[in-house]
Amino acid sequence: MKLYALLNIILCFSGIVYAQEFNDEASIEIGSKNLSLEQPFLISVVIRDAENRPSIIFPDIKDLEKRSKSGTSSMSTVDGKKVVIQTITQEYYASKAGNYLIPEFTINVNGQRLYANETIVIFSLGAAFADGSLEGNTEALEAEVDDIGDGIFLSVQTDKKSAYIREGFAVRISLYIAENAPVRMEFYRFNEQLQSILKVLRPINCWEENVGIEEIVNRKVTIRGRRYSEYNMYQARLFPLTSEDILFPSVKLDMLVTDNAMTVNVDKKIVKAFRSKPIRIAVKQLPDHPLRDQVAVGQYSLKEKLSAELVYPGESIRYMFKVEGMGNITAIPAPVIVANSYFDIYPPEVSQVVKRSFQNVIGEKTFDYFIVPRKDGTFPLGRYFQWIYFDSQTEKYDTLRSGKSLKVEGEDYRLANLSLSGSAGLYDNLESQDSSRESFDYKQILKDATNAIVIILLIIMFWVFRK
Repeated sequence: MKLYALLNIILCFSGIVYAQEFNDEASIEIGSKNLSLEQPFLISVVIRDAENRPSIIFPDIKDLEKRSKSGTSSMSTVDGKKVVIQTITQEYYASKAGNYLIPEFTINVNGQRLYANETIVIFSLGAAFADGSLEGNTEALEAEVDDIGDGIFLSVQTDKKSAYIREGFAVRISLYIAENAPVRMEFYRFNEQLQSILKVLRPINCWEENVGIEEIVNRKVTIRGRRYSEYNMYQARLFPLTSEDILFPSVKLDMLVTDNAMTVNVDKKIVKAFRSKPIRIAVKQLPDHPLRDQVAVGQYSLKEKLSAELVYPGESIRYMFKVEGMGNITAIPAPVIVANSYFDIYPPEVSQVVKRSFQNVIGEKTFDYFIVPRKDGTFPLGRYFQWIYFDSQTEKYDTLRSGKSLKVEGEDYRLANLSLSGSAGLYDNLESQDSSRESFDYKQILKDATNAIVIILLIIMFWVFRK
């Protein structure tokens, strides 16, 4: 009897567990496996329902060099809930053509172990390949090399010497050690020092898009014909919010240096400081314009979509206005809507995808509108939807205008509704609706009920064994 009851409990328990929805919060994605030498092999971690980007350490792969890391966040609204997906991507480069074995590996994400199978990646010769090419301001690095004697220097680099207000520029902090430098050294209280350095360097009048570095990667570079190991500690893109110039003062990094010059067979470690050079970024004000203090700065284009191009008065349609390009995507303002009596245009649903790297911040921001036409006729939407921005490349203002046209045929919406119900708009009598009624999350209720049943079955199982 006990055995029969136990089998029934196990079957019920198994059915309930498998009936519950399986939801992967994080996963590993592998990029293309057929690449040219100038292309990186990509490993990405995708985290769903994550407001904050976690710290992730990617594996070291034999014969492949770790380089830049990028982070992408996408935000959208589904059934009235904000959904955020974080994607962190690590780049790996090969020094020569060939087949490379990527062994199986695991990555820890918020206490969860993600597993990836073994695979083969093929790198082939491409049109061009620059060995050890530097990201950033190479001229500034070469000037720093001229001023050092032992082949070691700390560098704060930027990719521009001047920028418009709200235009992005890159910042990178790296320690460079020549391969033939006559010293041995190691990092000393690094995390504590880095936080102090960033506290000094981070300008208060800039929007920061941090790429995110969880580990120091040794990268081989060539400067003035000399081979160096670059230890990159921080990289981000900054967007000036005011017209004040930005000063990055000189900062200091202490390293433990092995000194055996005065002793025999005894290594003596001393703390030695390395300082960066100060850098100033000139911030330029935008040319005169009525919206000078509001427009986005960067390089953008428009993609749009209309759910229908022929409708009746009073029939709602969706219109997607998507701005994509390079710039501060998060701060992109909504299009300017020209007031009119031909449409009811309701506030948009907003979603965005932002990819952050040292080279740039790119992405898209989508404004999804509901439109209800009131009168018949043909209406070019470019008259009503406009988005003005400052093009940092041409150094001129530009306007993204809709190229769609909406044709409305049928009886006038206002007159038709007056004759039927006396209503003049889609949202009439909205104030009379009860907004205090609580909405129910049936999915969560079902999940809680399932968990309760599992607990009850466990209690019954325990009681059966006790008897």
